[in-house]
Amino acid sequence: MCESHAFLVERGEKKMLMEDVVDIREENGRLVLGNIIGEEMTLDAEISQISFLEHQIVLEKKQGLIRG
Repeated sequence: MCESHAFLVERGEKKMLMEDVVDIREENGRLVLGNIIGEEMTLDAEISQISFLEHQIVLEKKQGLIRG
């Protein structure tokens, strides 16, 4: 499968936000992550790195977590 784990980097630490991410889209300047079971999380963040080999999506905060 092609799912990835999404992480947020804060104060130099990488914290996991969501497992099994299959969808990322932009809505009104925010990122919306969706996982394999249909859960969604909206973030005021930017993509820092995507590693297809390690199945990781690394995000950096813009202003803060909006809703989960």
